[in-house]
Amino acid sequence: MNTPPPAPQLAAIRNRWLSAATTALRSDPLVLGAALIGSLGGGRADDWSDVDLLIVVDDAHLDSDTTAEHLPPGDRTFSIDARHNGPLGTRALSAQYVVDGLPLWVDWHVHPLSLAAWLPDSTVLLDHRGIPKASTTDSRREPSTPKSPEEEAALRLALIPIAGKQVARRSPHAAATIHFLGGPHLPDPHAQLRALRELLTQFPNPPTATATYLDLVEQSLH
Repeated sequence: MNTPPPAPQLAAIRNRWLSAATTALRSDPLVLGAALIGSLGGGRADDWSDVDLLIVVDDAHLDSDTTAEHLPPGDRTFSIDARHNGPLGTRALSAQYVVDGLPLWVDWHVHPLSLAAWLPDSTVLLDHRGIPKASTTDSRREPSTPKSPEEEAALRLALIPIAGKQVARRSPHAAATIHFLGGPHLPDPHAQLRALRELLTQFPNPPTATATYLDLVEQSLH
């Protein structure tokens, strides 16, 4: 496995955002529990890692709490229903924030108390109900929700930094992601970065934060 190149700016904005989000979650009376999951929760994160947060709410609040408006404040530039990424009976939302001029991707997973359990790779941030531990989750997934053409276009734009992260890591998934976004299937990281820059120009008023992120990717390739 390739060692990811350092990107201290990205780690810094992630930690800054996470500190503010944790404070907001602790003060929210509707949040019964919260944990980091994914690479951060399991201690496998690098500077390029995104944030995966699992929050637990009462069953009656499941849908009302899974909205962008209810999430902790921040400069959120994109959000989309992503419940297909979670077990049956749960909700999920993917969002992009801008912190200090750089994009940060956050996957919010919202579970009802009746189905809640902390997995081994969770780092629990708060727990007001003594939520049990579990070794596995239900493998059945929630069905995806229909997306409008506008939502699909916004998703492709928001995923450009995700593809950039894969390029910086020299991930074998980078070529497929860029192809999904509408670019050519290219194996060379430098060519992949050029393709991402070209894709960015196809959007009206492309975000400065995304271009800045791609500059960090370019630095990582030297």
